[in-house]
Amino acid sequence: MTKRLYYTDSYRTEFEAALVALNDIDGKPALLLDETIFYPTSGGQAHDLGELGGSYVVDVFVDKNGDLCHLLAEPIVGAQVGDRIEGAIDWPRRYDHMQQHSAQHLLSHAFHRLFGCETVSVHFGAADSTIDLENDSLLTPTQLDEVEAYANDVVYANLPIRAYMRSEAEVAALPLRRPPKVRGEIRIVEIDKLDYSACGGTHCRQTGELGPIKLLRQERSRGHVRVTFVSGWRALRDYGQKHKIMLEAAALYSTEAALVPEAISRSMEQNKALIRRVNTLTEQLITHDVNELARGAQHIGDQQVVVQILPQYEAADLRKLAQMLREQSKMILLLATISGEKTTLFFARSDDLLIHMGDLLRSALREFGGGGGGRPEFAQGGGIPSSKAQALLDFAVELLRKESVLC
Repeated sequence: MTKRLYYTDSYRTEFEAALVALNDIDGKPALLLDETIFYPTSGGQAHDLGELGGSYVVDVFVDKNGDLCHLLAEPIVGAQVGDRIEGAIDWPRRYDHMQQHSAQHLLSHAFHRLFGCETVSVHFGAADSTIDLENDSLLTPTQLDEVEAYANDVVYANLPIRAYMRSEAEVAALPLRRPPKVRGEIRIVEIDKLDYSACGGTHCRQTGELGPIKLLRQERSRGHVRVTFVSGWRALRDYGQKHKIMLEAAALYSTEAALVPEAISRSMEQNKALIRRVNTLTEQLITHDVNELARGAQHIGDQQVVVQILPQYEAADLRKLAQMLREQSKMILLLATISGEKTTLFFARSDDLLIHMGDLLRSALREFGGGGGGRPEFAQGGGIPSSKAQALLDFAVELLRKESVLC
């Protein structure tokens, strides 16, 4: 059984240990050592990274036999069982994990103490971490503020955080927030007489190392309330990034940072008014163009045919125009709109005709590429370069002129 040195010293960054076994897992060497400072993935906390014998450690885990395995990117040249292997962890990664894990203990304590919310699970991600609370409803903004303020008060108090082993009998006398999941000797992590948790993770020595602690958001998740947070250096980076964004936004609005929300609200109202105005003008344009296009329709037999590229229209508006035009008698529409290199085609006809517009569009697209189709009375397609749009429409007109296509 590998001795876990991080149980007693989470700050140790280098060590030397005996190679107990050398295995192969999915083509990569896996080392078992008599002792280690490498933390394996467990309890929601990710594994350590680092080096062993000059080879990069890509994963650390406990296998089905209970052995702690160090998975390497490549073999250690000449390594044999019994050799002494030197190792070092990625300290910035370890310390980040320590800050997040210790902050989670403190936040779980705060949620429980202030509002009776039990923690049911935790997850420590690469960018932020989450606590799932056994709660039916979301907490109020005021409650979240209280939890954050309480946690940061404890941070500034700089209380000691202790980790120690206790027997089951001794643990039974401790005011644990949750009962332990293991038997025998149990590792306890204590935030100076405030919080006692059974935990095998790595932790800071003082609460002052955890700050600042920032709650980012909450959401419902699988019947629980999930709270996302950052702590320590993550929280400082998060603040720095958001401060920069706020200053950039203030510069765009030529105002102070504190007035950015008001400026955004004002811009949103202006945008809504502009959108309403644009929609009104678009409706007027569609009505005008429907009449103009109908007057300019060419005739094939007794059918009116409108063939037009209308680049000024968005696809949704051109669709609306086509729907209005097809309400006229014996009307066939071959319409296109162009945005950059993207072409959108609408083929439609009035209900008093029998030609299948979906078949007509597919026949035209077979000659020019792209794809599309639709119902007998209305079809939509695209996928051809804008340079081919007019040629496709002309080809469709020629199909219409053939008696075999007309119904």
